[in-house]
Amino acid sequence: MNLAEMLDQIAAIKGVGSASVVSGEGFMLEGSSNSEVDLDLVSGLIATGLASSRALASLLGEEEIEQAMIEYKRGPVLMVPLGKTDESYVMVVTLDDANTLGRVRFQLRRLLPEIAKHVA
Repeated sequence: MNLAEMLDQIAAIKGVGSASVVSGEGFMLEGSSNSEVDLDLVSGLIATGLASSRALASLLGEEEIEQAMIEYKRGPVLMVPLGKTDESYVMVVTLDDANTLGRVRFQLRRLLPEIAKHVA
C-alpha cells in the first residue's frame, strides 16, 4: 500500500476531515481530504504548533512529544511526529469532533509504522 492509499484509509474514518503528512517546515508531502479544509494552510500551521509543543515538552523535562492535539472551534487537529527532529515529518489528522479521536488513534497505531517507513 502506498502513502496516498494509507492516508485515504485514515480519511475514510467517520468523523475525519483530512489526513496528511507534513514536513517539519510545514510543506505537505501527501494528503487526503473529505472536506473543504485547505491542506496547504493546515500544513503551514502545523510547523508552528509542533514547535510550540516541543518547546513545552522541553520545559516539562520530556524528551519528545508522542502526539499533540489542538482543539479548534471546527474540531481538533491531531499531530503525530514521525521522527525526533524538527526536520522530521508529521502525521496530521483533522477531526470533526473529539468523539472520533479513539477510532483515529486505533487506526494510526496500525498504520504509523508503515507511514514512517514511506517518509524515512
